[in-house]
Amino acid sequence: MRYASLCLALLWAQVDPKADNLIRNSRKRLKSMEYMTVQFSYVMENRADTTQKRIVRSGTFRYRPKQNKFVVDIGDIAILSDGKTVWQFLKKEKEVNISKYDPKEGFSIERLFRIYEEDMKVRLDKTETYKGRTVHKISLFPISDVTDYFRVEVWIDSQTELPQRMRISNRDGTVVEYELKSYDTQAIPDSAFVFDTSKHPGVKVIDLR
Repeated sequence: MRYASLCLALLWAQVDPKADNLIRNSRKRLKSMEYMTVQFSYVMENRADTTQKRIVRSGTFRYRPKQNKFVVDIGDIAILSDGKTVWQFLKKEKEVNISKYDPKEGFSIERLFRIYEEDMKVRLDKTETYKGRTVHKISLFPISDVTDYFRVEVWIDSQTELPQRMRISNRDGTVVEYELKSYDTQAIPDSAFVFDTSKHPGVKVIDLR
């Protein structure tokens, strides 16, 4: 048992230089983008509890990474943040909930990009073709064992160096997979990250700050 543990420790001590370089370049590429608009879809399922319903959604993600400003629109729900405040707009109910921004409680896709920036052990699994493009599949493992997730898999486009797919495997059995369909770097006005009640007459405001 001790021998197996020692072998595992030695294995992780060996850095996978190619995977490390691919991740570093991808992170650098993302950090260079002042604005980002991404069309995405995601699938969430609990593999430990098959009685839970599989969730499939799609939407648009607008982001200013350096300022923690984001907008997520998934049809009947829109979540906006200016880096200090979060507005969760329930369109059908015509209700908006206001709370303080907490990076630990960020919406899943916004949190996804923050997880991608964390220090982790990396391993290049394979290089393959995905939707006609060459991508590198890399597994990332958190250094800390107190994270909600135990593995992140990312498929990086060999030409753009941007993640095309990401899969998070959580310790509770929940697996969330994202497909990032496009990246647009056009400027986004600051007003887009703030909920304007004047544009939504009759909306019920619930301030939870």
